[in-house]
Amino acid sequence: MADIHIEFISSSVLKRGRNKADYILDHMKSNTILVLEDSLSLQEEKELIRETMKAVSKNFPGIEISTLGGDSEGLRSSLIKMLGGKSGGLTVIGPSKLVRKIKRDPESIHLFARPK
Repeated sequence: MADIHIEFISSSVLKRGRNKADYILDHMKSNTILVLEDSLSLQEEKELIRETMKAVSKNFPGIEISTLGGDSEGLRSSLIKMLGGKSGGLTVIGPSKLVRKIKRDPESIHLFARPK
């Protein structure tokens, strides 16, 4: 049975000059499941989906993505956003050929993967 590669990425890695969508897609094409320390913004998620659709081919069928947290609308979250910060969260992204199913509820993400 083949191994499944899961990489946990800190928010500081994604803040370094490189485009987040390109960074993520490079990892998806090498069959890596990513767990991002922060949730992606709606704009970042839209860009990732747009770039993924451009890259879809016979060898790369696409990605599965789920975000937990980061979108709450409470007073604390609103204040953090007004000051230019993020209110936390977590994003899990995997290549479609590995990810069988992602189940999400308000407090957890369950990713079911199959080996290559």
